[in-house]
Amino acid sequence: MRLDDRLHDFFNRPLMCIIAVADNTGRPSAGRGVGFQLLEDYERIDVIFSAWQWPRLETCIRQTGRIAATFVSPSDYVSYQLKGFAAMRETETADFDRAHCFMTAATDELESLGVPRRLIEPWLTAREARVARLAISEIYVQTPGPLAGMLVGEQFGTRSQ
Repeated sequence: MRLDDRLHDFFNRPLMCIIAVADNTGRPSAGRGVGFQLLEDYERIDVIFSAWQWPRLETCIRQTGRIAATFVSPSDYVSYQLKGFAAMRETETADFDRAHCFMTAATDELESLGVPRRLIEPWLTAREARVARLAISEIYVQTPGPLAGMLVGEQFGTRSQ
C-alpha cells in the first residue's frame, strides 16, 4: 500500500511512535520508535527503535516478520497505524541522525505542550538502535473519533491501493 500525499505531509510533523509486535506463539510486545525514514516508493518505511530499551522487538520481528507502527502527532492526536511485513536491516550512521532529529522534534513538541523535558528524555533513546524495514500492507486511521480503526480510503467510501 502506498502513502498518499496527505499521509506523506503527516510524516513531516513532529511525531511519536509506538511499535507493536508478537512472537511466534502470539505473545505481544510493544515499544517506542525513535525515528523513521519513508522510502522513495512511499510503500516502505524504516522504523528505528532502541534494542537496549525494547529488546523483544527485534526478536519478534525476526521470528514473525510482522509489525504495526502507530505514529501520533502530540499536538492534536492525529494518528495512523501502518501494518505489514518487516525485516531487520543493518543500522547505518544516517539512522542515528534520523533518530536524533525525531527525538529532538518530539521532545520540543511535547515540551511546548507542557510536558517537562526531564520526563520526556527517558522515553527516547537510540542506544543500540535497530532498524526494521516495514513493507506497508495496511494503513489505519487511529485518530480518536468516529473514523478510528478504519482503513485509510474507507472513510471516503473508497479503498486506497
